[in-house]
Amino acid sequence: MTRKLMTFLAGLALVGVFAAAMAWAFPVQTTSAAEIDAVLTELETTPLQRDRPNGPQRGEGTEKALVAALINQTSQLSGLTRQQVVDELVAGKTLAQVATAHGTSADAVVAAVSANAKKSLDKQVEKGRISQERADELLSRLQTKATELMNDATLGTQVAERQDQAAKMKVMPALIRHAAQATGLPVGDITGRLRDGETLTQIVTSAGGDINAVIDAATAEFRTAAENAVK
Repeated sequence: MTRKLMTFLAGLALVGVFAAAMAWAFPVQTTSAAEIDAVLTELETTPLQRDRPNGPQRGEGTEKALVAALINQTSQLSGLTRQQVVDELVAGKTLAQVATAHGTSADAVVAAVSANAKKSLDKQVEKGRISQERADELLSRLQTKATELMNDATLGTQVAERQDQAAKMKVMPALIRHAAQATGLPVGDITGRLRDGETLTQIVTSAGGDINAVIDAATAEFRTAAENAVK
């Protein structure tokens, strides 16, 4: 069996731990088999990394999935909703503090996530796809990283930043569309200038438009959509 296939099968055992968790705080999107393979390869071959002096690094996608799994388990064990857990994180608490404040503990959360991973790994060992030694190693790495994340005081800031980024991604298309209508500039020109570092305010103002009018138009669009949705 090739090394690449062994890597895929070893990592595949952990999919059950992360699959439901991926919906937390991350935009819903279709994940190709190649993308799944890449994430699992990271878990198999590299340490998960926190420092990003040069931007996103290998292991970051797997870490996001693990954070999601920990938030889900904290929610289940504490009786809080996932959003309530996230809100407390954003307010400055660690996941361990959230768990302790609501009748459970960091150890219990890590144990629950680890138990799910172990079930999947045991199946792979039984099928002869990975050795027991390798399964134990993967489980140990997951437990160590999960414990670190439960006590990571920066998670709340990271979650808030990601939520802000997601909100901007939802709003920006409407703002760009209304900016184009207000200024007569092509949408492609606006998006290109945004990529080059200009703000939407600068682009609209330089073309003689009113950024407040653009905001009002986009707001009205979202309000109309919301009113139609509740009906």
